[in-house]
Amino acid sequence: MTAQFTVRPFTPADAPAWVAISNAVLNRQATAEALLEEDARRDAAQTHCRWVAVDGGEVVGTALLSFFPFNPPGFLSVNVMVAPHHRGRGVGRALWQTVQDEARRLGVASLATGVSDTDMESLAWAQRRGFERHLHRFASELDLNGFDETPFQADLERAVAQGVTFMDLAGADEATLDRYLNFVADRLTETPDLAGHPRWPLAQVREVLRLDSDPRPEWLVLALGPDSEWLGLTVMVSIFGGQAAYNELTAVHPSARGRGLALPLKLEAIRRAQAAGIGTMRTNNHSQNAPMLAVNLRLGFVSLPGQFELLRRGSAEG
Repeated sequence: MTAQFTVRPFTPADAPAWVAISNAVLNRQATAEALLEEDARRDAAQTHCRWVAVDGGEVVGTALLSFFPFNPPGFLSVNVMVAPHHRGRGVGRALWQTVQDEARRLGVASLATGVSDTDMESLAWAQRRGFERHLHRFASELDLNGFDETPFQADLERAVAQGVTFMDLAGADEATLDRYLNFVADRLTETPDLAGHPRWPLAQVREVLRLDSDPRPEWLVLALGPDSEWLGLTVMVSIFGGQAAYNELTAVHPSARGRGLALPLKLEAIRRAQAAGIGTMRTNNHSQNAPMLAVNLRLGFVSLPGQFELLRRGSAEG
């Protein structure tokens, strides 16, 4: 059968069709409004290109080429999705060619992509195009409705016995906020995801924490020692149009590790999400982050399909 579809740049009117495909492929509940808000938040100086494949007026495939701060330096992220009923007709191949052409125009030879760890078909598709496995991230979800922190009372008492207190950034001055952003940037370099990567600029930290688009200072939490030293943090952002909270990072300063502070920090995040009427918390963890995976398991996070992240280095053709 001769392909009849065309590939063209994305327009805001395509947002409902885009999320319909991505929700079906990725098993998500994103909305068109959230997609457009995400695009509006992005730094205009960073690469962010969307395309759609259209057949008879129907959007049947999507492609995205964009900057992603967790990628290794010099890599752009690519994502190609095709509606299940239009696969095998060359839609993905045409979208991939469009992405390659744009990457070459930008002078970018190295690309990254993510594939669900349950989607072997897409994994094989990416590997045929020169992508190789780089890392594995686990997604998990916690039902906050009726969550009971009683089983973790001993963990809280141990933190209190050490003189640890918790605070958030509600009402904080600019100097404290700036210090917090630097504290986050330093902790990120200690994660398996970003070990060896350049330290993020504070503007990137602000963007990830949505301080300029959806600020929630009460969701930026600190663990303080008896001398007010900063021991650790946990941060959340709103996702799915405010229907869920995403625990972006929970981290403890190297000098305070081994003191059982990660779980109490997570409990602080849970409390704040519940206070905001949020019923679901999600997070992602690198497969090598065994301590945080163990904390999440204790708290009752349920595993969701994870994601293989793949890299395509240099100028391999495919």
